[in-house]
Amino acid sequence: MEAVNNLRNKLSVSRFSKITGIQRSYIYYNRKITVKHKKSRIPENTINRVLEISGKRVTYGHRRIWAVLRNEGVKINIKTVRRIIKSRNLQLPYAKHKNRTNKRNLTKPSDINQLWETDIHYVSTHNGMYYLMAVKDCFSKRWISYNFSRTCTAKDCVKPIEEAYAIRYSNSNLSNLVLRTDNGTQYIAKSFKDTVRLLNIKHEYIKKQTPEDNGDIESFHNSLKTDYIWQNDLESYEDAKELMEYAFNDYNNYRPHSSIGYLTPVEFEKQWNISEEFRNKFLEDRMKREERRLKSRKINISRRNESVSILH
Repeated sequence: MEAVNNLRNKLSVSRFSKITGIQRSYIYYNRKITVKHKKSRIPENTINRVLEISGKRVTYGHRRIWAVLRNEGVKINIKTVRRIIKSRNLQLPYAKHKNRTNKRNLTKPSDINQLWETDIHYVSTHNGMYYLMAVKDCFSKRWISYNFSRTCTAKDCVKPIEEAYAIRYSNSNLSNLVLRTDNGTQYIAKSFKDTVRLLNIKHEYIKKQTPEDNGDIESFHNSLKTDYIWQNDLESYEDAKELMEYAFNDYNNYRPHSSIGYLTPVEFEKQWNISEEFRNKFLEDRMKREERRLKSRKINISRRNESVSILH
């Protein structure tokens, strides 16, 4: 077989066909297979790195694994990553998106420090329940600050707001800042509202029983559970506190976010602050995504109406 392959490489297709009696169509077909096989060859160290990330980050699908590789400087197609994951049967189950309701006229940020969200998340350990009060920038997706406490009073909820303000105030304009919360007792307390007013932050409440209006912080809590909390057996407050410190750094500096081009929040803010070209491209891409979403939604509504009319 090796001798035949050597002969085929030295002769033209027609000459090789005449000598061997093999049809030219068969030769061309096998040539395509060989070329395709060579093109799809993936370096062993790249495959190993994909599997290493998948093993360490069990909640990461092929898109986030690809983003991690890209951010590390590895050039690889996202479809190649998916193929590697699929060949090892490591793909995640498809996550169905819940139907989204129409949001009322809420603030929509177009820059960093225009909209923050905060809420309380309950962290369960063997020794009891503790409370995480986090502040997130809804534009850059950065987890700005938090307070992890044994209690969740209005005073506890004020601390991460004051800390976030101190962190951002030094190098940012916060004159147009909006803070969005639900109507929990901590956030309607006089002490909390007085602090927000003193910092000259506009306080925006969502309607009752509409957690989707606080979607960024809700999404953050879901990521916190799946990527960090549920993967650890937390014995005590100290264990949970240590995990929150790790998660805070990892979420901001390592975890890719799809809504900001699979960059980390820290890298996104860095690029946003130094590059006008980056800002323009990001806003243009976001507008295109929104147009596609609205178009798709109109099509789905139209199809649903057609189905209803047929039934009637």
